Amino acid sequence: MKSLRTFLAILFTLSAMIFTAGLANAAPAAHSTCSGGSIASGTYASLTVTGACSIPDGAHVTVNGPVTVTPGAMLNAISASTVRVTGNVLVKRGATLGLGCSESMTMPPFPGGPVFCTGVSHDQVDGNIVAAWARTMFIDAVTIHGNLVSIGGGVPVTGADPAGCEERPGALNFPVKDNTIDGNVVITGWQGCWLGYIRNVQHGSTVLAHNNTASDDSMEVVTNTIHGNLVCTRNAPAPQVGDSGGAPNAVTGAKTGQCAKL
Repeated sequence: MKSLRTFLAILFTLSAMIFTAGLANAAPAAHSTCSGGSIASGTYASLTVTGACSIPDGAHVTVNGPVTVTPGAMLNAISASTVRVTGNVLVKRGATLGLGCSESMTMPPFPGGPVFCTGVSHDQVDGNIVAAWARTMFIDAVTIHGNLVSIGGGVPVTGADPAGCEERPGALNFPVKDNTIDGNVVITGWQGCWLGYIRNVQHGSTVLAHNNTASDDSMEVVTNTIHGNLVCTRNAPAPQVGDSGGAPNAVTGAKTGQCAKL
């Protein structure tokens, strides 16, 4: 019962945060818009992505305000770059966000982007990353001073081979790996091939709920350090170690639901 109350309290807080993030993104009068192509190094008051945009290796991009990835758009910053966002990052319905890169890992295929992450990034978000019915996100080696929230989104998988779903061209995967997160993490209601929460250091609670993925190796939740609670409920498949070879999660608070033994 306590874990359910925690879950509902976090969802209530994050629902309010989504509304606030939307208002914040609409407020600045001067902003930069990318409708396609590369985003150049520089300092921006805010950034709105309306097409397929990328941040290349070696770029230094500072956004002194919010970043908005509009419905159906894509921001691919899986590169050896430095990205600093002082506000919130809002990923809207059907949009895709890839942010961060570390040499220690191989990323699964990214829609419309590179298959492998081959460099080191130095990315930081001072606010929250909030995805509302987004297509997917790749978050790797990012320092997030706020919360990471994903509500709904993805695309159901039908007729795929569960053993190799995540390696198929166009597969939707949702990796959250090697990040430092000061706030809470909520990922709920996402659908796709593979989802994993691996090697993160977090100073709040994590809630993984109602996610439905096709790969039988999905929902790997391992090697995290969580200074809060780890709450997992009604995910299919249930959170597991899988073939990650990962270690048990170090959780200061309670491990409950499907993650009780992880």
